[in-house]
Amino acid sequence: MNTNQSDTSQAPDSGSKSGDRAILGPDRSSKALQKTPQLSHRGLTLMLSLMCLVPIITIFVLWQMMPPVYEGQLEASVTAVGIPPAEFYLPHYSKRPEFNTGDLIVRNESDQDWTHLNIQVNRHYQIYDVEPIPARGERTFNLDRFVSRTGARFQLRYNPLKSVRIYARRPTKDRATFYHEFQQEAE
Repeated sequence: MNTNQSDTSQAPDSGSKSGDRAILGPDRSSKALQKTPQLSHRGLTLMLSLMCLVPIITIFVLWQMMPPVYEGQLEASVTAVGIPPAEFYLPHYSKRPEFNTGDLIVRNESDQDWTHLNIQVNRHYQIYDVEPIPARGERTFNLDRFVSRTGARFQLRYNPLKSVRIYARRPTKDRATFYHEFQQEAE
C-alpha cells in the first residue's frame, strides 16, 4: 500500500509542476524562447519616457520653425436697419413688446469677391453663406436667421445688437475678418 500511495502522490505533483510552469511563464528550455529580447525595469522606464517626450519635442520644434499666421483684414462696412432704440431695452424682457426683425447690411468695400462667409452677431449667433459677395457689392441678412449653437434664434426683443464679426475667404484663398461694435445710446 505504501507503494500505491507514493505512486498516486507522485502523479499529481508532476502534473501540477508542469501546469505551474505553464501558468508562471514560458519554458526557458526552448531555444526560440531563450533568444527573445527581455526589457529590464530601467529599459521600460526609459522607453516610456522617450515615448512621452517625442511628441512634446516635435510640437515645440514645429512651433519654433513655422512662420506666424496673420489673419487679413476685410474692407467692409456694416449697417443695422430696423433696430429698436436703447430705451426699448430698459424694461424687463418679459414686459417688452414683440419686435419685428431688423436687418444687417454687409457691404464689401474691397476690389475682391468674398466667399465662404461666416457672420457672427453678439459672438453667439451666426450664419453661414456660400454665395459670394462681389467686390463693391452688398448683401442684406435678416437678424432672425442668425442661430446659436444650441439652435436658439437671435431675437431683438431679448438681445440688443452689440457686435458683428465677419469671416470671409478672399480669392487668394486666405481668410480675413472684420469686426464692428454697435453703440447703444440711452437718453
